Amino acid sequence: SRISMSNDASHSAKKSKPKVAIVGGGPAGFFSAIEIASNPDIQVTIYEALPSVLEKVKISGGGRCNVTHYEFDTKALSFNYPRGERELLGPFSVFNARDTVQWFEKRDVKLKVEADGRMFP
Repeated sequence: SRISMSNDASHSAKKSKPKVAIVGGGPAGFFSAIEIASNPDIQVTIYEALPSVLEKVKISGGGRCNVTHYEFDTKALSFNYPRGERELLGPFSVFNARDTVQWFEKRDVKLKVEADGRMFP
């Protein structure tokens, strides 16, 4: 995606970094921020309404948060989400469980598969 900047006369002649605001300091917000910040020419800021980021992760799963499910077929994976099965086919076809595993592996984070298929760092 492209980030455009204003050519407003109030900006200095020096080119400033594009700025991206991430609203929400949960797992999706952090994932987005990490991905965007991989471009050193973009400044990323996470905004969170709670007192600290990742608060909901701390209270879910005893402080653990599964990152995906050990299911690499997109249709089968979406079947695990009965309230959004059809709606998730599109997003899962763009970034699926295999992509998630590879994203963590690229960052040297090993994932463990639980008996029920949930995958945790």
